[in-house]
Amino acid sequence: MPGELQIPQWEWWIVLYFFAGGIAGGAYLVSSVIELVGEEADRPIARMGYIIAFAMLPICVLALILDLGQPLRFWHMVLYSKTFLPWPVWDSPMSVGAYALLVFGLFSTLSFLDVLVETGRLRWAPFRLKYSSTPRMIYAMLGGIAAFFLASYTGVLLATTHLPAWANTPLLGALFLASGASTGVAAVVLGLALAGTDVGASLGKLKRLDTVAMVLELVLLVALLVWLGSAASTLLSGVNGILLIGGVLLIGLLVPLVMQLRPGLQGMKETTRMTAVTAVLILIGGFILRTVIVMGGQGFW
Repeated sequence: MPGELQIPQWEWWIVLYFFAGGIAGGAYLVSSVIELVGEEADRPIARMGYIIAFAMLPICVLALILDLGQPLRFWHMVLYSKTFLPWPVWDSPMSVGAYALLVFGLFSTLSFLDVLVETGRLRWAPFRLKYSSTPRMIYAMLGGIAAFFLASYTGVLLATTHLPAWANTPLLGALFLASGASTGVAAVVLGLALAGTDVGASLGKLKRLDTVAMVLELVLLVALLVWLGSAASTLLSGVNGILLIGGVLLIGLLVPLVMQLRPGLQGMKETTRMTAVTAVLILIGGFILRTVIVMGGQGFW
């Protein structure tokens, strides 16, 4: 049918792009929400989210370029070669991904510069005394929309292809968004732990958000498998099944959930090391999830 997506042949670079893009989108979303409705005590969390989102950009760009096979032709995904004007191709996952990354990259870069200004690391920026008011709110709102799209659009595009493990389900986009939120929050938590940043009670709120995201991801993953019916056998058999059940459900979701909920239920104080380990497990689970869905869904093993 005209305009319908062809079956893609995506390899490991696209898995890496989906993973880094999910982290970037999730981290920025957390920061933008804090920017709009958070308290002053939450500012270190917002700054860390912006830093992580910006740090993921080179990984996303590099992965997209290397996946092309002809890296020097990357600019063709965003510009029409005859006019050198923007020319998005809406039925091309690569073109849509490039534009999503371009828009998100703009706002995440501006937010990162704002962090540098706020922390005194960038003293020569024009209008630097105004950065903490209206511009920051604009970045948060527009960048948050771009982050939402970046974290979820890959799942939506997968669902429009012919492959049985992806086809015709509205749940893939929601699953990728929930996973992006959980991995984004985990990356922020890990960044705060590694930097030794004490955010007090704000860390508890961040962990509760991560718990909600993981529970939602778990529910959506189970719902997706039920929705796919017999087609889910592709994701549940062989190596795919081992990775999905052992890597995603167990290591990436259930164990981190227990580690986050157990201290509160038993009145224990969670250590920084435990917090970091939990975040790492969530990130590992997020990477395996994308590996199984992208590579396993194409029958690579």
